Amino acid sequence: MLSGNVPSSFGKLSNLEALDLSGNQLSGQIPPQLTELTFLEFFNVSFNNLSGPIRESKQFNTFGNNSFMGNQGLLCGMQVSKECEDPPSPTFDGDQDSESGYFFNWKIVLIGYGGGLVAGLALGSAFSHDILMCFMRMF
Repeated sequence: MLSGNVPSSFGKLSNLEALDLSGNQLSGQIPPQLTELTFLEFFNVSFNNLSGPIRESKQFNTFGNNSFMGNQGLLCGMQVSKECEDPPSPTFDGDQDSESGYFFNWKIVLIGYGGGLVAGLALGSAFSHDILMCFMRMF
C-alpha cells in the first residue's frame, strides 16, 4: 500500500541485495540513485504508476521486463524494449531559422547591440564639443 515517489534514499543502502516494491501505488520516476546499488540481485517495481526513463547501469541492465511491467506503458528504456522519446524542441512563432532557437536569440542581441552602437555614435558626435569642454574644465 505504498504511494508517492520511490525514495531516493534507498540508494544509500549500499549492501541491499533485493528490493521488491511491486503492487503498490508508487508514481514518478525511478530515482537515479538506485542505479548505484551494486549488490542488488533482485529488483521489482512492477504494477505501479511509474513513468520516465529507466537508467542504464551495470546492475540495472541485468533486470528484465518482468521487473518493470504493469506501469501503464509509461516506463521506457532498454530493459522494457521501449525507446525513450526525446523531449520536444521549443517552438517559436514568427520567422526563424530551422537550425536552432539560439540563432534566433543572437539576431535579437545583434540588433540591440547595433542599434545601441549607432545611437551612441550619433549622440557622441552631436555632443562631442560639449563633452570635450566639460573635460577641459575638470582639468
